[in-house]
Amino acid sequence: MASTLAEHTLSKICDYLSAMGISLTRDVTLHALALVEEGLASQTTDPASFVMKRVREHFGIHDLTLPPAAPPIKRGSMRFEQ
Repeated sequence: MASTLAEHTLSKICDYLSAMGISLTRDVTLHALALVEEGLASQTTDPASFVMKRVREHFGIHDLTLPPAAPPIKRGSMRFEQ
């Protein structure tokens, strides 16, 4: 379990990268660590928020395009006689 702010932030970014399907190679981890270092050096009150706002552009992660969950709803009529 992460005990320091730096460990917590690095853990958060590594979990996010894993969830996005990026394998945590040595190079990826070093880039994540550099981003965490940038967040800590920024003197913001929440470095984890600083890092998570920049992780997508830093690693070139694009939005996922998911197929529709269901076909579009179209209004229909059963034409009941009155």
